Amino acid sequence: MSTITDIHRSPQQFVLAITGGGSVAISDLLSEPGASGTVLEAIVPYHSGALSRFLGRQPDSAVSSETARSLAMVAWLRAKSLADISDDPQNIIGLGATSSLSTDRTRRGENQCFIALQSSNETTGIGLRLVKGRSRQDEERLIADVILHFIARASGVDLALPVMDEVISEKSHHAVSSWVKLHQGNQSTYEGQHPIAVFPGAFNPLHQGHRDMVAVAEVALSKTVHLEISIRNVDKPPIDFLTMSDRAEQIDYPLIFSNAPTFIEKAEAYPGATFIVGADPMLRIADSRYYDDLDINTAINKMAAKGISFLVFGRVIDNQFSELTDLALPESLMALCTGVKATEFRSDVSSSDTRRGL
Repeated sequence: MSTITDIHRSPQQFVLAITGGGSVAISDLLSEPGASGTVLEAIVPYHSGALSRFLGRQPDSAVSSETARSLAMVAWLRAKSLADISDDPQNIIGLGATSSLSTDRTRRGENQCFIALQSSNETTGIGLRLVKGRSRQDEERLIADVILHFIARASGVDLALPVMDEVISEKSHHAVSSWVKLHQGNQSTYEGQHPIAVFPGAFNPLHQGHRDMVAVAEVALSKTVHLEISIRNVDKPPIDFLTMSDRAEQIDYPLIFSNAPTFIEKAEAYPGATFIVGADPMLRIADSRYYDDLDINTAINKMAAKGISFLVFGRVIDNQFSELTDLALPESLMALCTGVKATEFRSDVSSSDTRRGL
């Protein structure tokens, strides 16, 4: 009996999203009987536009550990929608893989591959940098064999890694139950009476500007500020357990993970709270695109009905520092806001600049 047949006999079901190399693994799986029990769907979003459409956004880099995990997350969500409702959720797995291999074009950088697996309670990320000198066909075969190894391992099937000079890095995070429930639809990981001062953001990474905002807000509100990270975003895949773990490790403030990407949902989760926000998020709060079929006045009224308010800090927008009074907001939204003057706080640091080392 072949290893592929053993995989097909296991209860695990996959959606595979593979780009840049290694797609031979798909044909390997489909070449033997029983594949329909293993492969729910296989997608090769090879063109940059196809990759962006699959992820719902343009990734910072097509080949990175973050992109592999995003591919795996979207694949897992698709797998959940395709699997039989009676199937064990832990047997439903999304696999993402993205590679840069030898090409006939001049390309800077290393040949490398990133693979990720996402299940209901665990995220695993794998990376390897390829030793140059192989043909493109040999690289394709190697990556496919590595992908098959991790599919086999997730299926409880023994399949050795291919013989190679490369060293594979691997990192996994097995989620606590509150994180698992969040991906199942729970609204928040916060337990007990909801916090009154909430600072939403991605905090990727947490920087000094964030810390200064917390300090000013705690004095202004006389409340402990809780940082809040939504695992869902309006225009990005949900964040995975490895990413949640990385964010939690670098944050030394009270932290909430939520399932509330819009402020209507945040108002439902934290009625009566004051939200600490920058001037640029306030412009998005006033943008009707973020509220599906609701017009902006209805959306603002829903938020106001929950008794929430906003403490608004100035931010650089279009190369100019803007305070609350500089923003063109609907009167009904402005009525919910209190501005922090630039004399009390000003920071031109952003998380994206920090990631770029600026």
